[in-house]
Amino acid sequence: MTIKILFDKEKLDSRFESGWGISYLLGDMLFDTGEKPEYLLHNMKALGINPEELKKVIISHNHWDHRAGLWDLLKINKDLEIYGCSDFFDEFKDKLKGYNFIKIEASKEIGKNIYTTGPFKASHKGMPILEQSLIVQNKDSISIICACGHMGLIDLINKAKSLFNGLKINLLLGGFHFIEADMRMAQYVVSQIKKSGIVKIAPAHCTGNEVAKLFKDLYGKNFITIKTGTEIELW
Repeated sequence: MTIKILFDKEKLDSRFESGWGISYLLGDMLFDTGEKPEYLLHNMKALGINPEELKKVIISHNHWDHRAGLWDLLKINKDLEIYGCSDFFDEFKDKLKGYNFIKIEASKEIGKNIYTTGPFKASHKGMPILEQSLIVQNKDSISIICACGHMGLIDLINKAKSLFNGLKINLLLGGFHFIEADMRMAQYVVSQIKKSGIVKIAPAHCTGNEVAKLFKDLYGKNFITIKTGTEIELW
């Protein structure tokens, strides 16, 4: 299984656009759509990805930098299955009329060996929000793909462990939401993540440079740098 980084805050080279938010491709499935539709479509073209061949889009949570590219994708590919939490649907139910929207209310398989965690209740700047992450299963391990981590990484890891009892966590990838965090708290969480047995770490998006360095110092060769245009082999 290969994950292609279609959008993140840094880029591999000048062929790509970068910015706020994420968009990651797993086969014919897209996880989030970044901050601007033109950026997403530009990067897809640069990587030779045809949006008409996409089958599914998962919106992790209802923030602008994770859903902005969705509407232009739907103009190109109206048959896309859209997986989102209930607060996303509630805000955009009129705009979503006529499209194939699947409301996520619990963990479920949404592609071969690809699962949603189901929605976590979280908050951002005092406002409630629901957020889902993805779990990719191999025969002897799982990988967690996280958009922003508003729910808290320890809670996310514990949920993944409860859903896939006995399987090691090979990779934790995505935005970890430490960009404005207290560093003492961040240091504690980073150490707990390492103790949890996660083999590889790939911080991106809203993690913050200081915390990314903590992970890099702790994980060494098992630290993965995320940039728009890169690919990650899960197995």
